[in-house]
Amino acid sequence: MMNLFLKFLVATLCLVGVAGYGRAFLNAAHASLNDPPILAAFAAGGIIYLLLWAMVLSKRGSFWSVMEHEMTHALFALLFFKKVHSFSAKRRRGGNVVIEGDNFIIALAPYFFPLLSMVIVVIKPSILSQYQWILQGLIGFTLMFHLVHLATEFHPSQPDLQRSGMVFSFIVVLFFNLLFVGLCITALRGGWADMGNYLQQGLLEGKRFVEQLWSVFFK
Repeated sequence: MMNLFLKFLVATLCLVGVAGYGRAFLNAAHASLNDPPILAAFAAGGIIYLLLWAMVLSKRGSFWSVMEHEMTHALFALLFFKKVHSFSAKRRRGGNVVIEGDNFIIALAPYFFPLLSMVIVVIKPSILSQYQWILQGLIGFTLMFHLVHLATEFHPSQPDLQRSGMVFSFIVVLFFNLLFVGLCITALRGGWADMGNYLQQGLLEGKRFVEQLWSVFFK
């Protein structure tokens, strides 16, 4: 019963987050992608990965997608102070990471955390301005990597999703994708301050959504 209550509470908070960060995401996308040079670099990176996947990777499998998936499990396990006992990744056989303990964040992390993109986002503010277009293209490339594999791997037969339930998993994954992909989009033209503003705007928009909902039903 307690587990059901906690899942309901988390799902409710995530739905509020979807409303708040959905609005913040649209604002960030409009601000960043309204700049033609940024849009060109970002779109070029995304298109290159999409073509690579369509012509090569979708037919023969991708070791790197398996590696990234299992690495994200392992990273979030370490963030929650869980011991990682073993790690394996193979192109044909898939991957596996054995962790001491588990939770829904660790299980769902590969579906909502664009690991490669976030690495670029972290280093981007320290790179000289004349090279920013390269990083903008890499964000497009790695975000497309994340979204393509999210689309192909998010299905009911996935053990990660079965453990948490498809509806709950969908809500959590949607919220955190808006959070992290939005940060990546914000980073296309901004630095740490802009990313901080994005996080703050999402919270404020979520608060405004709750207030609007309250006024509809209780006033």
